[in-house]
Amino acid sequence: MKINIFILFTVLAVLFGGCQNGLICDEEGVEFLLPEWGGDLPELSRWKVSAASADFEKEFFLSAGEKSFFLKLNRNEPFSVTAFPLTFLSDGSEISFFKPAGGLYPYFTDGDFNSSCINCSLTWEAGFAAASMQKIIRSKKESGITSQTLKTFLMQFNWKKFQEKISQNITESILSFETEEKPRFYNPWQLDSFTLLDNLSFAIFDSKYLNNSWIFTVEIKLLGLPEDKTLLSSFLPENHIIRKYKYLTLKKKTPQIYMMENTYALTLSASSAKKVSADMTHMPILIEDYEHSD
Repeated sequence: MKINIFILFTVLAVLFGGCQNGLICDEEGVEFLLPEWGGDLPELSRWKVSAASADFEKEFFLSAGEKSFFLKLNRNEPFSVTAFPLTFLSDGSEISFFKPAGGLYPYFTDGDFNSSCINCSLTWEAGFAAASMQKIIRSKKESGITSQTLKTFLMQFNWKKFQEKISQNITESILSFETEEKPRFYNPWQLDSFTLLDNLSFAIFDSKYLNNSWIFTVEIKLLGLPEDKTLLSSFLPENHIIRKYKYLTLKKKTPQIYMMENTYALTLSASSAKKVSADMTHMPILIEDYEHSD
């Protein structure tokens, strides 16, 4: 009988000590999938990854060949990941120009509660929302609140609705170039981030905060650039509009940088869709120690 009891406790320890059955485990492993890179984009050097939650912050690098990475997270607690693509300029120097891809756990994951393989795809469309969560986490921590209070605050906010509205705006704006006389691309990085983050810091969200104002759709030919010159936006989804429709999206009197020929920074500022000033300089290189993740 003693042997049977010992076996029983051994089996229970194995069952309840692991996370795969999901019975009492407070953690789960999540694989974060990096977006694809290629096409007419500059050569990828590495990824700079930032991860943050109420009680965790880490920054690390991954080589260009990596497709994913694995983190163990507190089950169902808000967690944000951003991945910046660092690329090579034409002269071989490294630069951080492109906006990050992002992912929000547990709001956008594949797999189920009993699955041993939960994954979260990092997308360019979700980069802004993920970066916003990280900024709020840092701001709240600097204010001195406890991790438990911060955790409660993050869980009160509807991050899923926040990201879904951004994705919807981007999709509808791309379709507008086929269906509307005056199309306008939606770039969340052009939002009034100060006002938006201020409202988010008080857990206030209304879809109107995601409305972009004073946005101009500018024809590239207006800039007088040679037709063979290649322009790239730092927000990857906009490059589809640039390639196919030959338009840029500028915010009134707000300088915006485009990469030209993987060498130059073309800074544009618009007072209207027809009045655009331009300034061209060499892209600034990135000076940072190289390191891989553990």
